[in-house]
Amino acid sequence: MALSTLSLSTRTTARAIQRNLITKQPTASRLSLPACGDVIGPLTAPFATAYMHTAVSSRTNTSPSSSRNTSPRLQFFPRYSQVNKFPLAATMATIASSNPQHTMHTSGGSDSVWVHKVPYDQYPKFHTLDRNLETDVAVIGAGISGITTAYELVRRGKNVVMLEARDVLSGETGRTSGHLTNDLDDGFVEIAKKHGEGGAKIAAESHAWARDRIGQIAQELGIECEYRRLPAYDISQFPVGHEKHDQEIDELKQETEMQKKIGMHTRFDPNLKVKGWSGSIDQRGGMVVDNQATFHPTQYLVGVLNWLKQQPNFQCYTRTRVMSVAEKGVEVLGLGHKRVEIQTENGHTVKAENAVEATCVPLQKLSVITELEFYRSYCIAIRVPKGSIEDCLLYDNAEEYKYVRLTACDDKDDYLVVGGCDHKVGQEETTPRYAELEQWTRERFPQAGKIDYQWSGQIFEPVDFLGFIGKNQGCDKIYIVTGDSGDGLTHGTLAGKLIADEIEGNTVTNDWATLYAPKRLASILKSLPSLILHDLQINAQYKRFLQSDITDIEDLAPGCGGVLNPKTKKPMAVYKDENGQVHTYSALCPHLKGVVCWNSAEKSFDCPVHGSRFSKEGICVTGPAKANLSPMDKGGEVDQGIAVGAE
Repeated sequence: MALSTLSLSTRTTARAIQRNLITKQPTASRLSLPACGDVIGPLTAPFATAYMHTAVSSRTNTSPSSSRNTSPRLQFFPRYSQVNKFPLAATMATIASSNPQHTMHTSGGSDSVWVHKVPYDQYPKFHTLDRNLETDVAVIGAGISGITTAYELVRRGKNVVMLEARDVLSGETGRTSGHLTNDLDDGFVEIAKKHGEGGAKIAAESHAWARDRIGQIAQELGIECEYRRLPAYDISQFPVGHEKHDQEIDELKQETEMQKKIGMHTRFDPNLKVKGWSGSIDQRGGMVVDNQATFHPTQYLVGVLNWLKQQPNFQCYTRTRVMSVAEKGVEVLGLGHKRVEIQTENGHTVKAENAVEATCVPLQKLSVITELEFYRSYCIAIRVPKGSIEDCLLYDNAEEYKYVRLTACDDKDDYLVVGGCDHKVGQEETTPRYAELEQWTRERFPQAGKIDYQWSGQIFEPVDFLGFIGKNQGCDKIYIVTGDSGDGLTHGTLAGKLIADEIEGNTVTNDWATLYAPKRLASILKSLPSLILHDLQINAQYKRFLQSDITDIEDLAPGCGGVLNPKTKKPMAVYKDENGQVHTYSALCPHLKGVVCWNSAEKSFDCPVHGSRFSKEGICVTGPAKANLSPMDKGGEVDQGIAVGAE
């Protein structure tokens, strides 16, 4: 679904199998790139679109599983007149911030559109943990999953301590596109194949509850966050008259019938057309899902945090990195006692009756992590005149599908937030995705003006299409929230209820909890073919031990990074700052020693194995890795200290 807690996307039949059937060559073998890796930076749009044509015109998805995936991706040519009027790279504010502690505010070098109304300095501030302590529940992670879980537990009288490695809302929640929907990413036809119609019905009900719960909490706490009800439109990716348009329309009709069968307010409209879609491309007709919603995610969560901060049974500690979460003691048949001990990077211990890892992906080596795929998804916020485009949620039916919504800008304009162009972490070019989103938008909405923000976020895709919420595998006191599948905002809100219910000792059988349980087996076994293919594909990424992105550090342009892999030494992650100073770190991801790749769009080092990401200073911004990249020179060591505020 839309980029959401990180919220990012893929609406496709048997997606997990299809993606892994596609053989993708490493970046270096497909493109001759500039010394800065895949960066386009603030180049003009005509050059960007020409570059984009080189990058994508030969990429064809050849999966036999679905005809939707057998056509080439959009091809771009430097002939589109509008791109000369509005530069692709909007403003320098959307590229890497010059603030040396930008890494502590967000997980990318760019800023999302949400800082337009709620800049980082308006986020609640908390101290770093400086002592040992004990509590009822420790919540690790201060995104929507952690904040909502804390809210639900505090409301029930539990003492809660929240721990965050950087600042609150510095992860994927602050980089979502803000869709609130139970029109789930993978579609209920496919979900029913894995979980049965009963499971599909529960998934629809539970995400609808979460969608509504956000509106309820906003109303109870008096938070103004643009929460509003909207219809969601699902359309074909192909224009009317294209040979595959009718086939996708038939698939949408099947999905419509399934959604109606499980109780959703869904209908098919053959004449559906979005108001304001005045471009020449005609994609009318599609599925309409009523009673969906959207909001301003950080405005909402800042409001919840401000309420929590006033509660006597809530504490939050930021810039407090957790290094281990372990159950201690023995408890058998009601005898004995087991607790959770949490160790922080600074050597402090938090003891709790229960712990919740609300960290997007659990801080562990494998287990449930092997049941996830890791993707990047991209967004732009482009100005459109107020009232010129219908206020709705819009999705096309491509594999790397586009998702669209509106949010407030100023008295004259709104922002049209357009996202999509997903790919596996660390395995494809990054910056050219923005050119594709811009071209797609201008061809359909010619009234679109200037791009003010462009950013990306991370999606965690479970192989059986539904997220994991509940006790971690092999644990009795440690809970996890992961596998949001692009629906992270509702998934994280739902997690708050399910985990609070279980910790509170709710004895009523909860079918929702069973559906999302991390220990489930039946649906995972049904997904075994895609699980095996995914495992083979990510293990193939260890080939980077034999590859080097650069042959000489001198080849790097200022503001760029890459991996230097000498034959006689360990691979180095190299970043050359804007002043030409070089900073080096180990290129081995601390999780399972994959060799990281340079991400030009976010100025980060990304691991292609299990999706861990590190800022240009080597700071871990996305798990499952817990530690930073080790500095290999004094410059790297100093940079890391400055980034975390230690120097």
